[in-house]
Amino acid sequence: MTERKAAANSTYKKLAVQWLNEALCFVSSSVVADSLVLRYRQLLVAANR
Repeated sequence: MTERKAAANSTYKKLAVQWLNEALCFVSSSVVADSLVLRYRQLLVAANR
């Protein structure tokens, strides 16, 4: 029984780590996209001056 618990526990940890990695990747890509949009807007404003 302890072996099954350990296996289930490690599977749960792997899933949790995978979900966390995906969430962090999504957040970081969103932040990069937002910063690129802001930089592009600044360049457009500078070009219009």
